[in-house]
Amino acid sequence: MRLPAEVRHRLNLHARRGSKVARRRQVKRAEAFATWCGCDPRQIGKAHVYRYFRAHDLAPSTARDHWYAVRLLWQATDRPGDPPKPPEVP
Repeated sequence: MRLPAEVRHRLNLHARRGSKVARRRQVKRAEAFATWCGCDPRQIGKAHVYRYFRAHDLAPSTARDHWYAVRLLWQATDRPGDPPKPPEVP
């Protein structure tokens, strides 16, 4: 699924500033999350975030990095607040 132009533009604006490698990686993770959800990014909700983290068995540091990417997508779609954090690893 392709991201809407407005959301893609906001993600690209983010990727243009700061550390290029890290920001590009963050944008790729945000796009991968939106593709995994299979719906319009403006319709992504908390349930999608919970299911994403349950479906992917990620190490704590990797889960943190993916959460930052989800938060970036959350902000790019003008959602209030932050998305739910990944579950703690026991």
